[in-house]
Amino acid sequence: MAIRTIPVALPDELRCYVERKVKAGRYLDVSEVVSEALRQMETAELSTELEQFQSALTGGHNRAETESEIRRVERSVKAGRGE
Repeated sequence: MAIRTIPVALPDELRCYVERKVKAGRYLDVSEVVSEALRQMETAELSTELEQFQSALTGGHNRAETESEIRRVERSVKAGRGE
């Protein structure tokens, strides 16, 4: 996986939070903190989509999933795996 540097602007509260995490030794640098936060955010989104998909498959609502919805979820899952 290629790593690319991008500038990120944070409000003071978040900047301080990130700096505390690094200072506490849990992360080596700011990039690690931001990367971990984004991974957790992606995992949560994928989990929500998977739950919605499973609910739909088990009759969680009154309509069938469309092919486009199924493909969208499949793409999201693959993207989350880095495929």
